Amino acid sequence: MEEALQVQKNTLQLLETADVTFSSFEEFRKFIIQKINYWINNDFEHLLYLLYRIDVHEEKVRSMLKTQKGEDAATIIADLIIDRQQQKVQSRKMFHFSKPEDISEEESW
Repeated sequence: MEEALQVQKNTLQLLETADVTFSSFEEFRKFIIQKINYWINNDFEHLLYLLYRIDVHEEKVRSMLKTQKGEDAATIIADLIIDRQQQKVQSRKMFHFSKPEDISEEESW
């Protein structure tokens, strides 16, 4: 559950919408899909910028859209964003190191 909340928090921060809360992960997903639909129709450049910033590779987006023809593009892109954010949370967990107790704040960087 904590991981899902971290994914939501990180994703909303990157999508520049940090003041929204959700009662379920599915509600969060629907919100992201709506935002992506808006950007597809009204500000495609901004969507591309966000995908770059979130580190969702353009080739992966193209491949998924091609292999899942007939599916809603915003849903596919939202799932790719959420998947990438989950990967980042997992990666941070794996490589999280605690500061040794014998090192002062001034010495740590």
